[in-house]
Amino acid sequence: MNINKMKSFVIIILVIAAVYQTGLLWLEDTASHNFFYTVFGLGGQKEFTAEENVLLLPSKFVIGSGNKKYTVAYANSIEKEAVLSEGNDLLQEVLMQSETSTVKQTIPWEEILEEKCLLLEYHFFIPVSEYFENYNKKFLIPTIKSFDCIALVPSKTGNGTTNVYFINTSLGEYCNMSINKSRISTKLYAMLEAKQSDLTYVSTKQSGFNLFRDSVFVPQWKGDSLPYRSVMEINPFMKDGSINRYFLENSVDSFFKNLEADWNRVDETGTFVFSDETVVVRYYPKGILEYYSYGTYDTEIKTDIVTGYQICKNFMNNDTSLETETYLSDVEINGNEILYYFDYTIDNYPVLLSEAVQKEFDMPHAIEFCVRGNSVRKYKRYAHNFKAVDIKDKEISVEFLGALDQAIEQYQINHEELEVKEVEDMYLAYFVEPNFTVTMKWITELYHELYIGKTMK
Repeated sequence: MNINKMKSFVIIILVIAAVYQTGLLWLEDTASHNFFYTVFGLGGQKEFTAEENVLLLPSKFVIGSGNKKYTVAYANSIEKEAVLSEGNDLLQEVLMQSETSTVKQTIPWEEILEEKCLLLEYHFFIPVSEYFENYNKKFLIPTIKSFDCIALVPSKTGNGTTNVYFINTSLGEYCNMSINKSRISTKLYAMLEAKQSDLTYVSTKQSGFNLFRDSVFVPQWKGDSLPYRSVMEINPFMKDGSINRYFLENSVDSFFKNLEADWNRVDETGTFVFSDETVVVRYYPKGILEYYSYGTYDTEIKTDIVTGYQICKNFMNNDTSLETETYLSDVEINGNEILYYFDYTIDNYPVLLSEAVQKEFDMPHAIEFCVRGNSVRKYKRYAHNFKAVDIKDKEISVEFLGALDQAIEQYQINHEELEVKEVEDMYLAYFVEPNFTVTMKWITELYHELYIGKTMK
């Protein structure tokens, strides 16, 4: 009897082990099956949480000095961190103390831009209900349904009126909230000064460029050209012309909760595969890092847009191979999951993947997240860093009006001579082309299409 019982016990153990290994192999080859959610739990997945009452950092922010000169920045650099932190404090103060919130038409850009201001601009529209889901304080919630810009206009004196505008640039709607006697406004007011630089920005609204959307700020410079630094693309796992397994393993370890539990192999395509009972991480030879979590999650939890953003930021902070600044470039809400897209930024210029690179890697942006149930289910990254050289060794000689003419001409060729009645956006960006070539380009957005223009005459 004892021998039979032992045999039965051994058989049960072997069956469980076989099911486990089969499930693990099955999971490696798919990104969508959910069967093993109830089997494996969160075992190997690291937890990435979010803080409360944290500002959803904008895609870019604009500092207005009240003298028709502006500074535009993408990353939350140390230099700009204090301004954004003070802006967040002022925003919460206004939300706590304001007594009215009414949706109005015709955005008062002249009124906003003639004062010192801080604009938080998003490349997507944020539902108000999602934005304020994370806040546990009793705020006066703006009555506008969604917005893509928050304009903060602080008072110069403690007794003046401080205004905050939630703006939907597409619908031309806004919601104004104001308070008197702010404790914070004077400090932010003093910080809103544009520093002297080769590059400044002007408002197309103030400058009378009526073809542009009201909230566009275009770069300008003195002289015939603008100097800038060329950029190198660096693979953080490459050494002596090949992938260094030690570098890769050390970086990937940060994605696993139990560092001793993961195992790895290299498949027939040269793809590195790392996994444990709930997490699979792949590194593809061309430089794509991909993370999937198959652990269980609380299906009752609905992730709000700010919480999910913080979880993404904390996750990226844990990616030791990521050494380039990023900014939030898009968000999609699909039922109970939120997709976040990030792109790189260097020297306050965005770094964009060319259409050819996007197609090659099936990635519209450099970094993609899928967050569900306050948990990262997928993370995919164009795993290259970007580094600017030490000196300004390049120059831009095509000004924005010349680049605009190029874009309009190309648009009319593509669309049978249709007239361009509005320019949605225009800016300079580093452009990642095939074979890891990075060049500076003019980017003009016309009717949700991007037109790429040269920067040298």
